[in-house]
Amino acid sequence: MYAKTLLVGGLGGILLACALPMAAWAAQDGHHRGETTVTCGQIITRSIKLANDLHNCRGIGLEVGARNITIDLNGHTIDGSGGALPFNGIDNTPEGSSRTGHSGVTIKNGTVTEFGAGVSLGDGADRNHVRNILATDNGGAGIVARDVDRPHISDSATDSARFGIFIESVTNARVERNAALNNSDEGIVVTASRRTVLHRNSVVNNRGTGIFVTASSTSTLIDDNDANGNGQGNDGGSGINVTATDAATVIRDNRARNNDEFGIRAELGVTDGRGNRASGNGNPAQCLNIRCRP
Repeated sequence: MYAKTLLVGGLGGILLACALPMAAWAAQDGHHRGETTVTCGQIITRSIKLANDLHNCRGIGLEVGARNITIDLNGHTIDGSGGALPFNGIDNTPEGSSRTGHSGVTIKNGTVTEFGAGVSLGDGADRNHVRNILATDNGGAGIVARDVDRPHISDSATDSARFGIFIESVTNARVERNAALNNSDEGIVVTASRRTVLHRNSVVNNRGTGIFVTASSTSTLIDDNDANGNGQGNDGGSGINVTATDAATVIRDNRARNNDEFGIRAELGVTDGRGNRASGNGNPAQCLNIRCRP
């Protein structure tokens, strides 16, 4: 049996203990009361609590097939056959069989590994909540939200993907108390999105920038995050890099240490909400267009 455990302190006490044991695969209720045995590629149309792991899925791991349901992984692992393949571990997008995302879905309490994306939310998957998920060793992003409204991603960890958390063309996202670690590009990316809140996340040892908010995003609140040891790849990077220029984008109370370039880098026009701290970063100025103290 293979087991992988991740403990992230100071982020709401995230504890995700995951295993890949021998599994009995059958599309029927499990032996434990209230638990359900699932198979690779199964379409989930009601709230379930998993009774088993899935190992070496060659397509989608699980597909969301109805709105207002909860998929509780119950500490189990959904495992794919390699992150280079274009399949999602948990798919709530129009790419699935139902050709639409589903609103009001909660995905929680387990590990998703070795898919193209760990958890993917797409058009129609409004007001989804992803929490207590470990997304590790996925080829694209650990957790993706694209073309949706009000996604809530919390108390989760993304490790060893290309991007940790990727937010694109989204309104009213809330991304809080997550850890993005050891990803080959950025830890958290927000692009072409409006009214995003990034609160109390930790981005550590990503080879690119820790948190990257692009010029196409507006009204982003970047608040009380930790960015440490990012930008160690060939192209470098800062702890937090904001290329947006609107005054409704606010940077406040963040901490950035030991990043390759700046601790916090921002374009003129954004609002310095004060309280930012930076030290040990590669650029002696520590921060650009944001006031930081050690």
